[in-house]
Amino acid sequence: MPVESDVSEKVEVARILIDRVEGLPSKARVTSIEAANKVLGDWASSAPDSGAEQCDFQIVFEDGFRYKGHYLLNRSQKRISLARHVRKHLTALASSTKEEVANLKGKVAISLLGADMAESARIALAHYNI
Repeated sequence: MPVESDVSEKVEVARILIDRVEGLPSKARVTSIEAANKVLGDWASSAPDSGAEQCDFQIVFEDGFRYKGHYLLNRSQKRISLARHVRKHLTALASSTKEEVANLKGKVAISLLGADMAESARIALAHYNI
């Protein structure tokens, strides 16, 4: 009897590109969320005592799906979790109206997987290992 493949397996991260656009100019290319958390944590340790510095990031998955966004580095932040940050934004995007999506222009971008960004966010949450 043939073995069926697991259809619930999620698509993995291929690479994450991070660009520190405020503070000490830095760039990183890593292959996992855990490695991205380490980079962001190291960079946060040199952030100013008050305020935050912005990093732009792009997550590319094995099938080519992309998620682009911003992450604010804060020296006082105890635990950095890029996955939690992305899931939070995808969850908000998944339930947003067209007007709310229009207000996000330039703040977040995802490859279109569905009819619109909200549907694409729902698909990303269900099928990608974030």
